[in-house]
Amino acid sequence: MTTRKQFEQVIIKKSDRPNKNGYVLDNSDNLINGLSVDLFRDDLMQGSGNELISKFNALYSSSALAVNNFAIVKKHRNDFSFLDYSNFDRADFERQFKTGLSGTPPNLDFTLENKNAVIAFESKYLEPLDKKKVVFKDSYNKSNLSYLNDFWFNLIDNYVDKEHFLDVAQLIKHSIGLINYKRNIPDKQTKKVLLVYIFWTPINSDKFSEYIQHSNELNKFTDNINKQSDVEFISMTYNQFWDLYQNNPIFNGHFDKLRNRYSIEI
Repeated sequence: MTTRKQFEQVIIKKSDRPNKNGYVLDNSDNLINGLSVDLFRDDLMQGSGNELISKFNALYSSSALAVNNFAIVKKHRNDFSFLDYSNFDRADFERQFKTGLSGTPPNLDFTLENKNAVIAFESKYLEPLDKKKVVFKDSYNKSNLSYLNDFWFNLIDNYVDKEHFLDVAQLIKHSIGLINYKRNIPDKQTKKVLLVYIFWTPINSDKFSEYIQHSNELNKFTDNINKQSDVEFISMTYNQFWDLYQNNPIFNGHFDKLRNRYSIEI
């Protein structure tokens, strides 16, 4: 049994939600109490992943984790602050930021925006347990993406065709999409662009080689990508995110429910 399958089985056994082979019968059955499907249905249906139709009902669904965490933020976006940014005008699940290349751009799990910043969250649940080859199409070149400086092509060359537990290709593609978005808005000179990588870990993550390697890769990637100033890259675990709001009367109760469900020892 792979490590990921082992994790899935533990999550299924821990759950008290009625399910069949690890899948709940309805989208709402996978939600934290107090959330409504209306908060995210339209966003997820417009995204290219068709999450509600296929993956969302799995008890170990990455999409359900992101929704359970951020739906309350979308509901109370005017009361939410993150890294000293607040008064958000827009909050979206599965928002796309086009790079200018043909094809479907990847979806960002959750995005906040106000007049000062775009904050895009890329969320992971069990995905860091699987190694992925870093792949870019030939179209990712200076001729097609002339608005990028050489740093980005050097970064791609540094990682391409290697295998990592960290989804490096996705994070670079998201960064490029955010850069392209910024250059096409009127206040592009003053608006800050942040990409936040937020990921789940079990309580005893230090006992698993996959998480140790993922952590090493993440530290190295952070050092590499933050040598530029187009996009600020930040990473945190879900537990670290919840800790930020433990004294917030609007969000702390909801995030306590998330801890109760998702804090697991394997």
